[in-house]
Amino acid sequence: MNGPENAAQAIRAPADEQARIAGLERKIVALEKTKQALMGRVERSTASAGNSYFLFEHNLTLQRQVAKQTCELQQSNQQLLEALTDLKNATDQIVESEKFAALGSLVAGIAHEVNTPLGIGVTAASYLEETVVALAKAFEAGTMRKSDLAAFIATARETARIILANLNRAASLVQSFKRIAVDQTDEVRQTIALAAYLKDIIVSLTPRLKKTRIRVTIDCPENLRVITMPGGLSQILTNFVTNSLLHGFEPDAEGGIVITARAREDAVVLVYTDDGQGIPPDHLHRVFEPFFTTKRGQNGSGLGLSLVYNIVTRNLKGQIEVASAPGKGTSFTITLPDSVA
Repeated sequence: MNGPENAAQAIRAPADEQARIAGLERKIVALEKTKQALMGRVERSTASAGNSYFLFEHNLTLQRQVAKQTCELQQSNQQLLEALTDLKNATDQIVESEKFAALGSLVAGIAHEVNTPLGIGVTAASYLEETVVALAKAFEAGTMRKSDLAAFIATARETARIILANLNRAASLVQSFKRIAVDQTDEVRQTIALAAYLKDIIVSLTPRLKKTRIRVTIDCPENLRVITMPGGLSQILTNFVTNSLLHGFEPDAEGGIVITARAREDAVVLVYTDDGQGIPPDHLHRVFEPFFTTKRGQNGSGLGLSLVYNIVTRNLKGQIEVASAPGKGTSFTITLPDSVA
């Protein structure tokens, strides 16, 4: 009995071993898959870590570049601010120079203009002196006749009239110049009779206007009193007239300038108009720009209307508008708020 059972067990053993081997093989395959899966995860993690490191390094590089460019930009901005400050200071100095240049021109013109009536007065006085000496000699010699006395009286009357008229003209010029010149260096608000002051300004511009065929008309109520900076007003109108003579009219051209002033509620509206050549459309929006001029090298600095704009908007706290068309003249409208006395 034992013999056959042992033989059967010997026959079954290889089959069980094969099953056990097959099971082991399946476990090995499963382990291999697990290992492959783990290796894949490790590879992916390694790649992800590499990408993260690359991104970190890239971001760090970008941050360094941004910081460097920011520093350079700040330095450039500082340089620009310094340049703008220097430019503003230079512009302010040029504007001040322009003011004093205008005042110097006014002094020279008035000095020349005053010299004419004074010269006529001196000549007339000298002639009157000679006439008096001649009459005195005739009187002392006993040869003076009634007709000589009558002629002397007529001559003396006419000579006195000439002397008085020219002295009055010289005095008027000096007074106008004194008011305008003093006001141009004073920026204190004052109450003035506008019509009289506008006339003084035009009188001070006589040396320039008398060489032209340009008529100036002032249309302003005599009782209109305004609170303003007279010096600024003088500089504005002086620059307007100078600009018209230089740009608006050809030499020897006949034309007119009209200055109108009216009170409107609590503001004064001043309108300056000439009937000259006008301003081309492509220049109209640039007339208040510093240094813009079409007469470079012909006494045109390009600062006149820029100075006017600054005085109106900064000093007088007003507004200014320009209207023009080629061949139809130019008009400037200035509104000065809170200026009616």
